[in-house]
Amino acid sequence: MGKINFRDIAKKAAAALAEKKGKDILLLDVRKISDSVDYFVIASGTSDTHLRALVDSVEENVPIQVYKKDIASGSSWAVLDYGSVMVHVFLEDARIFFSLERLWNSAKIVLTEEGKKKNAERNKKRGR
Repeated sequence: MGKINFRDIAKKAAAALAEKKGKDILLLDVRKISDSVDYFVIASGTSDTHLRALVDSVEENVPIQVYKKDIASGSSWAVLDYGSVMVHVFLEDARIFFSLERLWNSAKIVLTEEGKKKNAERNKKRGR
């Protein structure tokens, strides 16, 4: 087996979240500020059922085995650990409370296909 491209793994996870209508999907490159992980993928779900569907979609679409999964019944936060990629899926209130984006605010934001489309739409509205 060849070397695993964790950036591609993170992008596949983000795409899987988008496919199931995950909200505010963010892919952070934390390689320069973390010794233990390369990428964080963060998204929000709207209900417990949606959160579980998002987690299932990531597991089905990421081509490597999840190392550890943490999601409890009635939980507001799920974590999928792929080694160098951590996928965090929150209910919206929990995401605001834990605010991982603020904790890792010096991380580089990686644009996903969804993010590129949103930026293009914003620029079109602004006349750019």
